[in-house]
Amino acid sequence: MSDTATPRPDITDDRIRVTVGGDDYEFRIPSIRFDIEVGYRSRAIRRAAAPAEGGDISGLDWFTINFTTYCAIMELYLVATSAPDHWPFTADAAGKPVVDSAKFPLRKRNTVMEVGGAFNEAFIRFCNDGVSDGHAAGTETVDGGKTPGT
Repeated sequence: MSDTATPRPDITDDRIRVTVGGDDYEFRIPSIRFDIEVGYRSRAIRRAAAPAEGGDISGLDWFTINFTTYCAIMELYLVATSAPDHWPFTADAAGKPVVDSAKFPLRKRNTVMEVGGAFNEAFIRFCNDGVSDGHAAGTETVDGGKTPGT
């Protein structure tokens, strides 16, 4: 893969930016604990919606699981948007802007999915650093490709 086809992300940048429906969404870059943080937050979102189920994903459909995951990502990492109504943000008790997915307008249901999906794609590109052409290092080694780290 040539570097001109897929530009390498700037790993010194501390933000991930995506554009959905003409609006920009800016996220802080997660730490190595990303999967743990998102897993626990999405479970808490599901638990709040259906307390008797305890946040368990058993029996849930793909859309619901991904929706709560994307809500969690937005709650944990979204720092800014150019959306005219700044819809993901509401004021907390002290009047400071916070992202609370329970307060998202129903009309933004599909937008949450689009923003979350766009974030996922950008985050994967960031994590891959453009080095591995998208394959795991073990796959490249087994396939006789380049040596990892070279």
